[in-house]
Amino acid sequence: MDEWTWPDESAGVELLHPAQIATGQRLAREITRPDGTVGTEFTTVWAVSVGGTHETYGGIGYAFRTSDGELHHAPSNTRLWAHPQIRPEDLPPYEGRWITNQRFGAHDHKPGVLGDRYFYERTRALDTFTAPDGRVYRLLYGRSIRYDNRQDPEGRWRCYWVYRWDHGVKWLGPSRENPDLAYDQFERIRQGHAW
Repeated sequence: MDEWTWPDESAGVELLHPAQIATGQRLAREITRPDGTVGTEFTTVWAVSVGGTHETYGGIGYAFRTSDGELHHAPSNTRLWAHPQIRPEDLPPYEGRWITNQRFGAHDHKPGVLGDRYFYERTRALDTFTAPDGRVYRLLYGRSIRYDNRQDPEGRWRCYWVYRWDHGVKWLGPSRENPDLAYDQFERIRQGHAW
């Protein structure tokens, strides 16, 4: 019986240190197709960040946000399967920093998570911006059920988000407790330095 080794040489992937992964490269993983054959699935990296995390035990932590909005962590003592080639079609579609990088509803299926819709239905728009190509951005303010020292005058936790409506698909940025940070994000988008 022949042993199957992954990855197949024809996939063109290499085992890379996280510091070698760049925007536009594709992370690879092994998948089993419905017919039982094994293949390679690629996900394009659209954002890379570096910083220490609890997972690195004092080393450097890397985080890769892929084009589907998922976040992949890798400490510096690991290696990742990736395709090193950067093709023009794999680069992010817009210029600047990718702020609105989480697919709306992507985590709704997780147990114990209230979900994006729960928070979205409790927000109000503070500002709106429409890009020349039709993307619509909204700066939203919401109050949650969390109780701690960040309470607003009504005793509720306050939070700000930037949402992007991108030709039928909704994306959101990270929540911000500080309104200045949220307005700064929104202004960067309005000036064309982020999306």
